[in-house]
Amino acid sequence: MLLCNLDGVITPEASISVLDRGFLYGDSVYEVIRTYRGIPFALPEHLARLRASAAYLYMRLPWSDEYITQEVQRTLAAAPAGEYYIRIVVTRGGDRRIGLLPEPTTQPRLLIVLMGIPPEPTLSEQGIRLAIPKRQRTSTAALDPAAKTGNYLNNILALLEAQQAGFEDALLLNAQGQITEATTSNFWIVRGGVVETPPTTVGMLHGITRGTLLQIVADLGIPHREVILTPQDLAEASEGFLSSSVRLLMPIRQVNEVIFPACPGPVTQQLWRELLAVMEKAVAAA
Repeated sequence: MLLCNLDGVITPEASISVLDRGFLYGDSVYEVIRTYRGIPFALPEHLARLRASAAYLYMRLPWSDEYITQEVQRTLAAAPAGEYYIRIVVTRGGDRRIGLLPEPTTQPRLLIVLMGIPPEPTLSEQGIRLAIPKRQRTSTAALDPAAKTGNYLNNILALLEAQQAGFEDALLLNAQGQITEATTSNFWIVRGGVVETPPTTVGMLHGITRGTLLQIVADLGIPHREVILTPQDLAEASEGFLSSSVRLLMPIRQVNEVIFPACPGPVTQQLWRELLAVMEKAVAAA
């Protein structure tokens, strides 16, 4: 099921101009949110990150968070009951001609897309297999991955290369050989009883689910740290998982030739239960 809201008009399909800068250059920002019990989870945090990404691109958003929230809710109300993937896209807009420099009259456009997802989130028993390709994560000095922009070629090429090698996803390193993240998810391992994840300084997205998980492990007193990780560290891991807004947690079975002993591991399973509990509380408070 697909439903669109383009500039306030709700329709099964939507179209933009061939001169739109989001189409021509990936000159856009976006957020992905999932509903849980029909409620968008962590929407205010996603909208704050949307504004930060837009500011990084020197793009001014003419809409308030309240307006965008209202449009998300209005679009959900127009859709059949169920759970949804929500994509909020802001493109810089269309110019009158093709050129890199935006025209002074260019106005941003707001697109909300709904797609149906399974009614109940489940933790994969099979897990995912990751390859570490030669392709590096985009440098923070070039296009900071902390900005969630429509320019995803780096991730797309890494994903294609991983799949060509027989894996499901890619784990990207920066120029210093440090682990950053997978193509659409943050990366975690458990090593020596400690939950570890790379710090955002390595060049990665400040994941909303990642932030929630860091709060969970802190509240539960689970040993954890943000630490520089390299591929050599993976041989010492007892389990690992990816985190993202839609699939929540995805256990990792293998990275290159390293097979993790447990998939899903006990810590992954505990954090899965705790994350769902946090989401249930958010629904109850909505």
